[in-house]
Amino acid sequence: MSPSPLAPVTLRDVVIWGGALLAGVALFLVLLQALQAWVKRSQVDEPQSGRGDWEKALADYKNLRDQGVLSDEEYRKIRTLVEPHVQGADARGAKPRVPSPGRSGSAGDSDRGTTGGDAPSAG
Repeated sequence: MSPSPLAPVTLRDVVIWGGALLAGVALFLVLLQALQAWVKRSQVDEPQSGRGDWEKALADYKNLRDQGVLSDEEYRKIRTLVEPHVQGADARGAKPRVPSPGRSGSAGDSDRGTTGGDAPSAG
């Protein structure tokens, strides 16, 4: 009779393979937990980044108004639509930013009449 190609399984082999299996499962659970934390953190951070997107879009529209592509009336309508999104982000915990009166590029009421020379007059 020839010797069997399969060696008998010892208790040591079972402990080694069982430990390797448990280590693999533990590693999988740790990676799963890290993925869940990353997804949750990205969902929490999203409103703040969303506010920045709205502010950037509003600044882009203001530049178009300053270049004469948009009229003052069109810019005011757009700003009326965008401002609630920015204020909604403030209510969700984003730090409010108050523009200073002398700062150029602010979307305040003080800059509405600065480009009025290019617009045709009604009368």
